[in-house]
Amino acid sequence: MGYGIALGSFTRGATPSEYLDRLDLQNLIFHDDIKLERIIANHGQPIIITSQPFIKGIAATASSLDELMLGKGYEKLTSGAYYSEQEGLLVFDLLPRNAILAADGQIYPIDPVIQRITPDFGQFLRQEPHTINLIH
Repeated sequence: MGYGIALGSFTRGATPSEYLDRLDLQNLIFHDDIKLERIIANHGQPIIITSQPFIKGIAATASSLDELMLGKGYEKLTSGAYYSEQEGLLVFDLLPRNAILAADGQIYPIDPVIQRITPDFGQFLRQEPHTINLIH
């Protein structure tokens, strides 16, 4: 385990397949171009090597991130955390430090945590949004 954060996980981390799913979701949600380059075994544990285009810009603002995510149909749960009940997706750790505003005005999230969650967990997070940022 340990392939990124997994909120509510008993194992304290995403599995390799969850991590790869997140990369795919990031490409779908944000029209990113993250590519799986290879997987290397290291003492029985996979090392996942990816690539992503270099983006030059400045840190996006919190309000611009809110606008981006609301425009995609997500609801804001707390700072940097958004939920789509319809999609069953939680996107969090989407803070200015993890997003670049390019010269063309496009916002590029860099390493947000995207997690598939159940409606029950989504409802819990709506009621207790402060629990999302306990991991930071």
